[in-house]
Amino acid sequence: MKIDLHVHTVYSDGSGTVREVLQTARAKGLDGLAITDHATLEGYFKARQYSGGMLVLPGYELSTDAGHVLVIGLEHLPSKKGFVNYEWLVKWARGEGGLTILAHPALNTGKLVRWVNCKTDAVEVLNASYPLSFFVNRGLKISRMLSVPTVGGSDAHFPGGVGDAYTVVEEDGWGFEDFSRALRNGRVAFNGRLSPLASRLRIGFKYLAWRTVFPKNF
Repeated sequence: MKIDLHVHTVYSDGSGTVREVLQTARAKGLDGLAITDHATLEGYFKARQYSGGMLVLPGYELSTDAGHVLVIGLEHLPSKKGFVNYEWLVKWARGEGGLTILAHPALNTGKLVRWVNCKTDAVEVLNASYPLSFFVNRGLKISRMLSVPTVGGSDAHFPGGVGDAYTVVEEDGWGFEDFSRALRNGRVAFNGRLSPLASRLRIGFKYLAWRTVFPKNF
């Protein structure tokens, strides 16, 4: 299966509607995706209505005091709002049956010691919105230091970017439990490419603008 594990919609700082995101995912040959808006599941619940057989995993992106973390597989958010403690979030998500992924860690290597001492389930090595390919190599080094599986995601904030990077999953089943089992057993790998430079620049500016308006989500 090909799954994009990092996608944003109009429910946070993305510009694409859920329908536009799903249409692009199908057009690019994806089997599934995770809607990972910042601190909200609204996009995911909307996507379930329009999935049309495509696998849609519940997810969201949260800001911690050690960088951004993707939580996959849970249909509820933690009770704590705004910035949360990194170690607390990883343990909380695991206790709830969810997965955690370090999002674009190559942009924030200063927290490496904490990541090693409290490991997420995977590291996002290929983020299609990285400004330079150099960061992909840095992400790969981080994953090796943590000795956890590597995944990819587009971090798409515009519909056209969906599926530029994705995760290849070696699993015959179809659902979160199947995906979770494959990830925990290391049967996943990142694939794809960086989004076009113009798209990456647009995402950067949009992120900064949205962060200014909604600082508590970051």
